[in-house]
Amino acid sequence: MIEAKNLSIDLGEFKLESVNLSIETGEIFVVLGPSGAGKTVLLETIAGFYSPDEGSIILGGELANDLPPERRNIGFIFQDYALFPHLTVEENILFGTRYKHIERTEEKFEKIVDTLNIGNILRRLPKILSGGEQQRVSLARALIMEPQLLLFDEPLSALDKRVRESLRDELRAVLKEMNQTSLYVTHDQTEALVIADRIAVMHDGQIVQVGKPDEIFNAPANEFVANFVGVETVLEGKVISHHDGIAVIGADGIEVEVAADIPVGGTVLLGIRPESVVLSAVDKVRESSARNNFEARVKKLTPLGAVVKVSLNCGFPLVALLTKQSVEELGLAEGRGVLASFKATAVHVMAK
Repeated sequence: MIEAKNLSIDLGEFKLESVNLSIETGEIFVVLGPSGAGKTVLLETIAGFYSPDEGSIILGGELANDLPPERRNIGFIFQDYALFPHLTVEENILFGTRYKHIERTEEKFEKIVDTLNIGNILRRLPKILSGGEQQRVSLARALIMEPQLLLFDEPLSALDKRVRESLRDELRAVLKEMNQTSLYVTHDQTEALVIADRIAVMHDGQIVQVGKPDEIFNAPANEFVANFVGVETVLEGKVISHHDGIAVIGADGIEVEVAADIPVGGTVLLGIRPESVVLSAVDKVRESSARNNFEARVKKLTPLGAVVKVSLNCGFPLVALLTKQSVEELGLAEGRGVLASFKATAVHVMAK
């Protein structure tokens, strides 16, 4: 197990404030947050590049605060791969083993090469490799050193979208097969969702929520997390009634029904993900099984590849995501009237 306890450090522009993390053996733990949140500072502090002002780093049950980086048995995968340009792929992978005794190096080498599917490029130099191939080589070089913890600093951000999408699935599979304990930082929500066993959301040097991917994305702890993970609609309201497990929230002059057990009179925030909003013709209101139905007008259509983001005015701002086909079938255009519906179970309640 890897632990950070009340970890604090102030580097001026970047800082950590009482960060607490616990990473289980074999777990892929992702730290998700915007640029400037302190994600890389956290990695570099755990790696030993910085000494914390307060708190402790526990590696394998031992305090590591005063250990130099080379004695922490930690691997680091950088954004720019950091391969030696004059060495072949095989030489790059095996470079570190000459300084550290690794048992069954040949057997381990063959397994890693086979798992990462890089056997056909072992004699090549880095300059003639694709970005995806270079990242695989960088990973192989780290894995063969048998680190107790492998750190990833936005490793896929330099790759084009198609390669990035392919490699993130492959990366998770490799790490799980090797049972490699990993701490991975990214600002990409989809990347975090695909790769992580658990996610910690970081903001201004603090961890603001920790949970499994579905918990982070469907039950954000506060407005910052909600906005960051794509909850496009956040409303503030007051609980005006509660009956049979359904609370009625008054917000922006409208009433929203929510499947939640919350006391009357409290002020809450409501989060509604765009994929939870269903649009239909206005005359379909009686056919909808959703508890929340609002007549709306389309404010803006924003194409996002395979889907379209539909910004609506329902007396309050609301956002939906539709396929291009659905947009065409509904004849959506700016100013067009539609019925916007969402279920009471689709509304997430957050403390104000």
